[in-house]
Amino acid sequence: MNDESKTCYETAEQNPFTRIETGRQGVFLFPGSALLFAHQAPTPAGASLDTLTLLYVTHTVTIRGTRLLPLLLVIQKGRAEVIRVGGGQSQSNGTQTTPAVREITVAEGCQKSE
Repeated sequence: MNDESKTCYETAEQNPFTRIETGRQGVFLFPGSALLFAHQAPTPAGASLDTLTLLYVTHTVTIRGTRLLPLLLVIQKGRAEVIRVGGGQSQSNGTQTTPAVREITVAEGCQKSE
């Protein structure tokens, strides 16, 4: 499901729900009003993926990928319509220019990110 031809997120002007599309767990809809907080952890030295954690009232969504700050800003503005595995457009010199989501995990309750 690592489809780099699709963007890893879509936006909408007003969107009460965010659809989270996971590869293994299926599709989830979360109301924006249930989001308690979002946290983008600093990338540890030697790690290749960033971690973005979304804590909802009933679930924890862990997103791993690269260049996730633009995704966090879309979530902050309440404009995230879909978040999925994908993305990661690169320039001709190999520099990645857009966010890329490589893994999404949804867990019930409050889960600590690794």
